[in-house]
Amino acid sequence: MEQTKGRRAFCIGLSILIALLVWFYANDDTEIEISVNDVPIEFTNEDTTLADKGLMLLSSEEETVDLTLRMPRSTYFKLDPDKIRIVADLSSVTSTGKQSITYSVIYPRGPRDELLSSSITQKEPAVRSTVIEIGELFRKNVEIRCKVVGNVAEGYIAGTVRMLPETLEVRGQQVDIMQVSYAQVTLNIENATSTVVELLGFELYDFSDQLIRSNRIHPASESIQVTMPVMTVKEVPLTVEFVETPGSRLENVKWALTPIDTITLSGDASTMAAIDEIKLDTLSLADLKAAETFTYDIPLPDGVDNLSGVTSVTLTILFDDIDSLTVDATQFGYENLTTERDVTVVTSTLSVTLRGTSTALARVNEENLRVVADLTNVSDADGVYTVPATVYVDGLDVGAVGSYQVTVRLSGGAENSTEHN
Repeated sequence: MEQTKGRRAFCIGLSILIALLVWFYANDDTEIEISVNDVPIEFTNEDTTLADKGLMLLSSEEETVDLTLRMPRSTYFKLDPDKIRIVADLSSVTSTGKQSITYSVIYPRGPRDELLSSSITQKEPAVRSTVIEIGELFRKNVEIRCKVVGNVAEGYIAGTVRMLPETLEVRGQQVDIMQVSYAQVTLNIENATSTVVELLGFELYDFSDQLIRSNRIHPASESIQVTMPVMTVKEVPLTVEFVETPGSRLENVKWALTPIDTITLSGDASTMAAIDEIKLDTLSLADLKAAETFTYDIPLPDGVDNLSGVTSVTLTILFDDIDSLTVDATQFGYENLTTERDVTVVTSTLSVTLRGTSTALARVNEENLRVVADLTNVSDADGVYTVPATVYVDGLDVGAVGSYQVTVRLSGGAENSTEHN
């Protein structure tokens, strides 16, 4: 037990000693010298200021620089050599040819954002400059092509690819950029169910469709925004709404749309979800003749494309076992009287045209045929008026064709009524 306690005390003492040594070296102001090799030279304003002057960087005699630095030991412990940068600004260059340009050494800040550069001295190289070669810059716009791989999900269709920019500017020496034919991006749309928008890199190809690998060609953009609309495909019926009336029933009508009665549409999924049919018209059967033909342009909602290619259809209507009969009505009444009035229907006979099946028309007689005047607009008046009237055929599926009017006389003193027959 005593031996274990002694061993523990020894370890604690050793740890304290090591900590003191580290603290001593970290806070020692003794000057030391270090080497930082192969620091790359960064050239700034190459694609902006220099390019605006019609110039470009062709080469540099040095791509990296080896540095010899002196600094206090305490600074060394705070310095990350991998973050040292060498920057050469090309904005002052105004002519072609070989020339010397100065560069700056930029030191990172310490762990607590301390400024370390003031305590660092550069010994080597003594001159902060490098020799570069500047050439004339040429520009060329080339086509951008999109290679699409994969297929959209079932029930969807891919639209037309859009790219931004639409063409790519390449810069460089004339001999280099003249070999460029086009740039190509590759877009994967496998199982896509919505519009695909991606920022893609590209490759340059020559006029023999061979890939160009050259660092002497400088594209104005590093990526291309590619948009591929992906739309829902849906087949929906073309419809006509028929309004039935007595004597004019849909069961007695044969109708057809030609050349198609359904249409295939494509559009955004949210738009297509709300489309279950394309309605062409609303028709009252009572207003139609025994045979009718109508032609309609197919209307499309905004943002929807017609994949069928047919833009208009013809509606043909034929009535089956529907006939007409003209008879004289002699029974009259009135409705919608809201005040006390004496009402007399002056009209005693009205010729009406009825419509229905031949069997139903054969059963029409004087007792089940009546005409009812609508007094809504003259209920408070006195005098003789011509008012709308409705023809009823009681107990039969027979209706009147057209509109009718009768003459009525109103005067004060009659008992209030809403309908008299």
